[in-house]
Amino acid sequence: MNSLNSDVTSIAKHLSKKQKDFDNAMTLIRDIVRESAQAITLLHNNELKKAEKTIAAAGKLTDKLKKFDGTFGYHAKQAYQEYAEAKIFSEIKLNHAIPSCKKVGVEQESYLMGLMDVAGELKREILESLRENKLDDAERYFKFMRTIYDSTRSIRFAEAVLNGFRRKQDVARMQVEGAGSEILSFKGKK
Repeated sequence: MNSLNSDVTSIAKHLSKKQKDFDNAMTLIRDIVRESAQAITLLHNNELKKAEKTIAAAGKLTDKLKKFDGTFGYHAKQAYQEYAEAKIFSEIKLNHAIPSCKKVGVEQESYLMGLMDVAGELKREILESLRENKLDDAERYFKFMRTIYDSTRSIRFAEAVLNGFRRKQDVARMQVEGAGSEILSFKGKK
């Protein structure tokens, strides 16, 4: 009986640490998602300095979260994806470049998923540019949007390998088509 009590006590101690790690990981995940969403809002509002600081803060949180990947990597994917979206969108908006997966600093699947989500942010920028009669800006954002979609169009894997990617591809395709139509319509009115 002593052996059983010892085993149960040891297991409970292990699980208590695991619970504490899980709670810490979930706090980081929520903070990364919130900071990333805030950064995207700031970018859309052209509050670029604040956006850069917010993305940097999310990046530091992302680095902290990585220590939990071995145990809670599945739960962290959404946070990494949201951070990737914010980081990629920021680089496009501020530096007119799509950053590499290595520069973003997340694993490959999260990079791809975040990249696909950037299409929606670019469509929003296109519509805002057209509203402000900035056709050159709209066309520049559209070029990035097309580049992202075209470069990922050939990616076809099972849902078990890249869960949710095909849906994101379909959404991005519709966004590219819609944005292209908006630009053509705008040009037709001139």
